[in-house]
Amino acid sequence: MNYLENINPSYFEVLYPLTKWKILSIKDLKEEAEYNGSLSGFYKIISKLEKNLLIDSFINTWTNKKYIYLMPSAIKALGKNISTLNINRDIRFHDSIVTSITREFNTYPFIEEVFLDFQTREKFPLLERVPDSLLIGKLGRSFNIAIEVELTQKSSDRVKEIIRTYSSSKLVNQVLYITDKKSILNAYQKYLNELGEEISKEKILIMYMKDMAKGKVEIMNSPVLFKDKVTTLKELFGTA
Repeated sequence: MNYLENINPSYFEVLYPLTKWKILSIKDLKEEAEYNGSLSGFYKIISKLEKNLLIDSFINTWTNKKYIYLMPSAIKALGKNISTLNINRDIRFHDSIVTSITREFNTYPFIEEVFLDFQTREKFPLLERVPDSLLIGKLGRSFNIAIEVELTQKSSDRVKEIIRTYSSSKLVNQVLYITDKKSILNAYQKYLNELGEEISKEKILIMYMKDMAKGKVEIMNSPVLFKDKVTTLKELFGTA
């Protein structure tokens, strides 16, 4: 508890966005916290919080951006559940991309709510599978879209099991897989073909976003495989 003696209580205010987004770049954290001071002043706050082990960070070597997330002591000080907000260091790079993509979706007028995995688990406890994030929106009719960010190849049996789960889901209307690797795109296309009539193909979309690891989140115009054809979300959503 020594940090309570060393940290200005107002510094904790800049951390509250992390209780929603889990992991953010310094620039995005400053924006979400609505911090009006200078960037150098914000860096000093971040440095103080990190020195007192309230936050941890890592550098995305593709973009040279620094990402911030809460340590257990800060989660506890903010009155939140450690088990839901604690970041696994092995997948923090993946989580940072999920957050970036979900925040981008959250800017679209037809998206009404977004939930990261821990929020989805709390909001929809009976959901068959918890995706990386869940989008609730409306375009003519309401829809729920699960987002799965795929940076590494899972086993074919595992992927097929998950696809079957989404195909039969009563809550999720569609699942959007997003990858930056053509090998994963091709593998998933193969699995869909092998599953054939076992699944509802109109529920499965696979997006190839080649530069997402470099911080280039291009959602609406990236190619999407849908029912064996290549299209875009802009075309599918009719927002062109």
